[in-house]
Amino acid sequence: MNRRDFLTLRTSGEQRIVELSCERFYMRYADARAGVGRWQPPPPIGATQQAWEGEPPTEIRTPTTEELFDTLERELAGADVLKVLDADWLTGDEFGPAVEARVAVFRDRGGRVEFNP
Repeated sequence: MNRRDFLTLRTSGEQRIVELSCERFYMRYADARAGVGRWQPPPPIGATQQAWEGEPPTEIRTPTTEELFDTLERELAGADVLKVLDADWLTGDEFGPAVEARVAVFRDRGGRVEFNP
């Protein structure tokens, strides 16, 4: 997974700053919940099928919701500042509370949280 899809890492002096785009993170989360792009291995080649027949299977791997949140937690573990962008995407269903819980853990361990429009 390319974490830069929803996280941006930079430094300012000695501080490690992580920017979280809630909009992009929500889109990745919605795809993961729907199983969009979830790659399934092709069936084994049978006696009548040749290995070179047809197009090779598309290998797109969409992370699970658990993997997305694990990535967020790993990045927050080494950060000093979290800048939350597009926080209005945190409303509704279980996505918002799940992100907010991780932000609370980050804040409780001494991290600074900034909300930007």
